[in-house]
Amino acid sequence: MKHLIVGVAAFAAISAGIPAFGAQLSSDEQGCVNAMQKDALAVASAQTKQLATCIKDAQKGTIADLPACLGAASDELVTKAVTRSSTDADKWCGIGPAAFGVPAAYDLTTSQAALVHTRGLVADLLGATPTVPGDKAGKKCQSLAVGKAQGLMNSYAKSFAKCVRDGIKIGATGADALLPCAAPDVTKLADALSATLGKSCNGVSSNAVLPGVCAGQSGSALSACIAGRAKCRACRMVATNGALDADCDLADDGLANDSCSFLVSLSGEAFKFNGAQELIPGAYIWVLEHPEMNTITGVDGHFQFDALEEGSEATLVLEHPDYHPIQTGTVRLGAAGAERVTFQGVPWDVYDGLASFLGLVPDELNKCQMVTTVTRVGKSMYDPGAHGEASATVTTDPPLLDANGPIYFSADVIPIMSLSQTSNDGGVLYVQVTPGEYVWTAHKSIAVFTHIKTKCRAGLLVDASPPWGLQKH
Repeated sequence: MKHLIVGVAAFAAISAGIPAFGAQLSSDEQGCVNAMQKDALAVASAQTKQLATCIKDAQKGTIADLPACLGAASDELVTKAVTRSSTDADKWCGIGPAAFGVPAAYDLTTSQAALVHTRGLVADLLGATPTVPGDKAGKKCQSLAVGKAQGLMNSYAKSFAKCVRDGIKIGATGADALLPCAAPDVTKLADALSATLGKSCNGVSSNAVLPGVCAGQSGSALSACIAGRAKCRACRMVATNGALDADCDLADDGLANDSCSFLVSLSGEAFKFNGAQELIPGAYIWVLEHPEMNTITGVDGHFQFDALEEGSEATLVLEHPDYHPIQTGTVRLGAAGAERVTFQGVPWDVYDGLASFLGLVPDELNKCQMVTTVTRVGKSMYDPGAHGEASATVTTDPPLLDANGPIYFSADVIPIMSLSQTSNDGGVLYVQVTPGEYVWTAHKSIAVFTHIKTKCRAGLLVDASPPWGLQKH
C-alpha cells in the first residue's frame, strides 16, 4: 500500500526521480486534464453553497425539513456547473483525450465524485437525521463546523488541481508522477479550523449540534475529527478526479486503520450474445480482484456485489456450462460505485462459429480474445437494436500487432477483416492476444469516448460491454 504524506511543494523534486512510464501530455491533453480539474472544483463549490443554504434556511426557520433539503436534487447553480463540465469535456477532451490525469469517463466521474463527497461530508457531521440546534450558540457552532470543513475540503481539492497542472506542465509522464498531489499540506487550514471551532463550539454539546461521526467529542478532539473527515473525503475525491491509485487511509489521523475507506456496490446483468436482450440465469460470477466474492445470477440475470472499496478496480468473471468463460472490462469504482455492468455471454457454438469464420483456432492455453463496443450516446445493452457508433477507429496501449486486430464487426454483427472502422454495430475485436493489461481508446473527429481497461488472461473472452465499453460522451 502506498501511504502519501507528501506536500504539493515536493512534487518537482519527487517527479524528477520518477522513471518515464509513458509520454508527456501534449498541450491539448493538458487542456483536457486542467479543464476537468477546474470543473470538478466548480461542481464541488456549487454543491457546497446549496448545502450551506439549506442549513442557513433551516436555522432561520424558512424551511421545516432540513434532511429533505440536504437530500434534494441539485439546484440551478449545481446543475449549471455540471452542464459546464460536460460542455468542457466535449470541447477539451475531444481535441486531446488525455492518457492519464483524468478518469475514464471524464466529467461524468468527476462531477459524481464532487457531489457524493461534498454531500457525504455534511452527512458525516450532521448524521442520518440532521436537526437544527435550539439555541444561538449551537446554531453558530453547527454552521461554522460544516462551513469550515467544506472549506478545508475544497481548498484541498484546489491544491490538488494546481499541483496536477504544474506537474503535467513540467513534464509528468504517468499517473504515478501525480500521486504526491493527492496529499497536499493543509496543516494551516486544519489549525485555523481548530482555532475557530475552539472559540465557537466551546461548551456546546456535539451530540446535539453535530450528531454524526464526531458526536460526543469536544475541544481539540472534535476539531481533529471534523478536519479528518474533510481530509478523508477530499483525498478520495481528488484521487477519483485524477484516476490515481492513491491510498487515502492516512489522510485523517496518520493511522493505517481503514478510516478513510468508502464502500460502494457494483451491479448489473448478464445478457446472451444474440441481440434479443435475452438474460442468463444461474451463471456463477466472481470478482477477479477478490475471488472470495461471488454470486449466482437470478432468473432476471441480475447480480450485485457490495462492500467494494471506492477507487479500487473490479473485473468480473462469468462461468456457465453453456457459455465460453467471459470477463468484463476493468471498472475503477467511482464515488457511487457502478451500475449496469454487463456481460454478453457467447454460447460455445457461436464462439466456435465465429472462430471458424475468421479461420482462427483460439489458443486457449496461452492467449485471450478481447472485444468491446464503440457505443452511441445514451445507448447500452438495455436498449434494443444496434447501438454502435459508426466510423470510429480503435487503438490499444500498449499497441498490438496487426495480426491481432482490430477486426471490426459489420452491421450484421459479423467480424470482417477488411473493415477499417466501426459500423452501426460498433463491435471491435482483437484475437490471440498475449496476456497483460491494455487500455483502449476510440477515435473519431470531434468526439469524446470513455477509455476502457482490460485484463487479458489466457483462455478468457474479455468483453468490455456497453455501457462500460468505449461509450461516446
